[in-house]
Amino acid sequence: MRQQFVREEVYKSDKEGTRTISFVVNIYQDKEDKEKIWVVSKEILKPTEINNHENSVNYHPKMYQRLREVLINEGRWSED
Repeated sequence: MRQQFVREEVYKSDKEGTRTISFVVNIYQDKEDKEKIWVVSKEILKPTEINNHENSVNYHPKMYQRLREVLINEGRWSED
């Protein structure tokens, strides 16, 4: 059975004896390409590109939209 993911709910494994590790990620909009978002976490995750370009290997429209919403809500999004 696959675990259902609910937005804003912390992931919890349903396997016995497993532990969940939480860490902070930083997200920011690329300065040159406004349709590109970077996700990074110091010493855990190298800068990872999430973009809104259909032909790109890093095209993740749903994740892009959700991260964009977070940046807009925090006043960290620029259209120009």
